[in-house]
Amino acid sequence: MKNVCKKNVLTYWLLALVCACVFTACSSVTEAGDGATLYPDASHVFSFKLYPNDMAVNDSAAAHLARGIKLIVHPKASYKLSFDVDSTQPAPELQLFRTFELNDGSRKSGLSRVRVLSPTVVGNRYVYEFNCQENEMSIWLTSLGVDGKYYEGQVKNVSFTGVGSYSDHFSINLVVVGAIEPTKDSVSVDSLSRMMLDLFREKYYGVTIDTLYVRYANDHPTFGSKYPSGRPWVAGRSSEDLFIKELAGWPEEETRNSLTIMLVHSIVDDGVMGCARLFSGDMGEGQGSVVVGTHVRSSTKIEHLTSETIVLTAIHETGHFFGLRHTSTTKRDLKQYDEDLDGSLVLIGDWSNLEDGLTDTPFCDYILKSGLYKSADESEILEIGGDVIYWESLKYLAKSSIYSCPDIENIMFPVTVDDNYDIYFTNQQMELIRSTLMILPH
Repeated sequence: MKNVCKKNVLTYWLLALVCACVFTACSSVTEAGDGATLYPDASHVFSFKLYPNDMAVNDSAAAHLARGIKLIVHPKASYKLSFDVDSTQPAPELQLFRTFELNDGSRKSGLSRVRVLSPTVVGNRYVYEFNCQENEMSIWLTSLGVDGKYYEGQVKNVSFTGVGSYSDHFSINLVVVGAIEPTKDSVSVDSLSRMMLDLFREKYYGVTIDTLYVRYANDHPTFGSKYPSGRPWVAGRSSEDLFIKELAGWPEEETRNSLTIMLVHSIVDDGVMGCARLFSGDMGEGQGSVVVGTHVRSSTKIEHLTSETIVLTAIHETGHFFGLRHTSTTKRDLKQYDEDLDGSLVLIGDWSNLEDGLTDTPFCDYILKSGLYKSADESEILEIGGDVIYWESLKYLAKSSIYSCPDIENIMFPVTVDDNYDIYFTNQQMELIRSTLMILPH
């Protein structure tokens, strides 16, 4: 039996806003008075963000809401932003701004106000509701004010929820990049793909996976020549783009809006088996892909992985893609880099997010207290963005208390044990996956 240790950087997306922002039309109607515009604080670092239906505490985002945080919004979805009433202060007005690229050669972004909202009081909470017709995923910034000044009240127990109208079905497009040999247990790509479809359908029981397509990067009608079939592909080294985004959204109609899983030889950082962005937010063409290696690299050797390890890695990383955090937080989870509006990298972290916020996923504090998942500033993956999976030796794990953790059989536990098909998603995890899927255009 072998062990696969999964270390979640949770750096979210280290993408330039110019790549993630959308300039498409949105209704100009405002739901409150057309008073003075209260822009997000220009001296403020816009590092914290809220993702729809994330159940984590997100205290840092709450504390910075008035002066500006990022909200991730998607086409045709309805949203509610809410927090507790502070009876010592007047009810604040929420202003929302779309980011857009400045065509001046810089990496900076401009802002355009798209919403002005007054709250409804429900129970003891302020509730702001909006529904905007974007064409693609967008990043909006916030400000919260009273009479043209930033709100001075306390923002506690913040919640950002979204309801989408898209299908709870999806397909998978497994894109084979470069030379791929059979797995350590002699499983071919075709057999691996069938195993992957069967296990995805079993574990993702609350949604429907229609089919799994297999495509080879060298056959891509536009970019195929860049991905020769005879050369092993090392994600993050063979090209600067770790997630190989140009191969996401295959041009064929049936695969264009599928979940893309890139199957590569290996990933650039030592010990990394797979990578995905938390709440990736985009299926098909765009930023949405999961990257999985058939080998794991180290400073001294390259380890060949079994078919089960590869598939379980893909299942775990796809959980992050749909918005699931680790059930037990690692030190890497709490150390995040993000990109400010001027393109600079900012080291951030939210120590309130020690748990995923779901009541049916137990928490193991040993993971955080142990040195098993260290935060590594030198990691190239940290600078690119994404959750990563790390390989650790059985000899090391056998000496730890990891096997006493109550969430060890959960798919989003940071350690997955080979030959254990009994790992599972809880009902709340599956509902979050389903709600995220129905928000994403596909």
